[in-house]
Amino acid sequence: MAERTSPQRRKASMTAGVIVALLAVTACSPSTGSAEIEVELTDRAPSGAAPVSEITWNLPDGEPATLDPRESATYSSATVVANLCDPLLAIDEEYNLHPNLVSFEMPDPLTLVYTIEAKAAFWDGQPVTADDIVYSLDRAADPAAITAFLFANVADVEKTDDDTVTVRFAQPDAMFNAQMATFAGAVVERSFAETAGASFGTAAGGIMCSGPYTLDQWRPGSDITIERNPDYWNKELPLLVERAKFTFITDSTAASQALSTGEIDGAYRIDPSAVPTLGAASNGQLFFGPSMESLQLYVARADGPLADVALRDGLQKAIDREALATTVYSGAAAPLYATVTPRTWPTAQRELYQDAYEKWAAERTFDPEAAKKLVEGSGYGGETLVLGVPAGQATLSRVAQLVQQQAETVGVQIEIKDLQPLDYSTASYDTVTRERFGLDLLLGESFNATAEPLEPLGFTLTEGAPYNYTQIADPELATLLERARAAVDPEDRARLVIQAQEIGEATSAAIPLLSLHTTTFLNSRLGGAITSFAYMSMPSVAYLGGTGGGE
Repeated sequence: MAERTSPQRRKASMTAGVIVALLAVTACSPSTGSAEIEVELTDRAPSGAAPVSEITWNLPDGEPATLDPRESATYSSATVVANLCDPLLAIDEEYNLHPNLVSFEMPDPLTLVYTIEAKAAFWDGQPVTADDIVYSLDRAADPAAITAFLFANVADVEKTDDDTVTVRFAQPDAMFNAQMATFAGAVVERSFAETAGASFGTAAGGIMCSGPYTLDQWRPGSDITIERNPDYWNKELPLLVERAKFTFITDSTAASQALSTGEIDGAYRIDPSAVPTLGAASNGQLFFGPSMESLQLYVARADGPLADVALRDGLQKAIDREALATTVYSGAAAPLYATVTPRTWPTAQRELYQDAYEKWAAERTFDPEAAKKLVEGSGYGGETLVLGVPAGQATLSRVAQLVQQQAETVGVQIEIKDLQPLDYSTASYDTVTRERFGLDLLLGESFNATAEPLEPLGFTLTEGAPYNYTQIADPELATLLERARAAVDPEDRARLVIQAQEIGEATSAAIPLLSLHTTTFLNSRLGGAITSFAYMSMPSVAYLGGTGGGE
């Protein structure tokens, strides 16, 4: 899951709990020397109240492969789609769940009733109807869609009257409702999508949604422009920005320069290599926000040398995660020893998850001698492993080089293969692309949108899931995940998840490296940016406004 989906939450009162802490980020740069940046983790930048005619925002992961909501499992596509397409429900910057297009009630554990509250219309003026909602949910549940896993327990979706849609479950599903605040719950116009067919979501076919911004134009290889929807139904959103252009600069040095000069107004996911430069920039500010993002090294195929779990376990102990966090990420990350990041643990069950996590932290602590013994005891014969990384991203290149060096010290040979942004993005969910490049490993950042460990585990450990690269198909694991998803009691669910995690982690299908912060740069002329990772499921442009300062 080098780039991935994420969504979840239970009821309207659930919160991911924003952790506020001071952190000192120290890094060195040839041009700036040693720069110390002291920032407070925050989920939103100070507001800007003035209208803004146009902004330019960069997508550091490059051009989206699609804007079809049900396939928007990458950082770039999800960021754009969240500004265009209304989901059924909404989250705020602290991950609280709210009504949006609909309100909801659950008369029993197997029934969820959505009632249309917003008098919303698609950009072409047609009203959002129960038929459109049923169509959108059925479409997202299609087995061919990336979002299909989220609908695994849905028995049927039915229009029960003009303003009501009823979802019935084959068994209780503790995570489904909150997913409806993400792209999985985005509503598209049925007639438009059916007419567009396979071109829906492409630059040629376009999309039709009801969100706060409309898709103005998509110039392949250049940019995507969105414009404020003058008839948008939700008058509580500021909508001070008239027009936003998303650019696709993936080279971290070029992106940093464009932000420093004001050519670009802002970006999420700032490369840590740019932190010293942008931390000292006079025209804007860096923000560090709470996040459930992680950096992981994924075993990219079920066969080949890495089919041997002993070799994977050797790599787990061969990598110095502390060094990655301090020397490469300048302190804007923490070592990670399990696939699910600690921030993803529900607050009330944190102690249970912590106990389970400590076992993996102990087993995967940096120990080159133990790693070498594991490698020597495996069936590895010295073959070169191919590691895919995105071209132009300086930090991930540094991580890959460090992994390569440390693997070599324990007897494992790794070749680094730079992939162009679209190829890299596609490789994260497409087996054929990974095979075409001969990838054994894929380095990438993954994300989780809500504090529910079932989400990342389901996407990586469920048989047939798009991110189950090693084709795990364990009946006991499947049963545990199924029971956990149906468990109404959070403590019961946590215990079942931990049991499932024990089985999944033992496969070492992923080598977790770091838990990351969300890093945002915002030009001084703007305020209001969502700086927690919740931005991925929120219409982030809609919260921006002018401050009267900056470039």
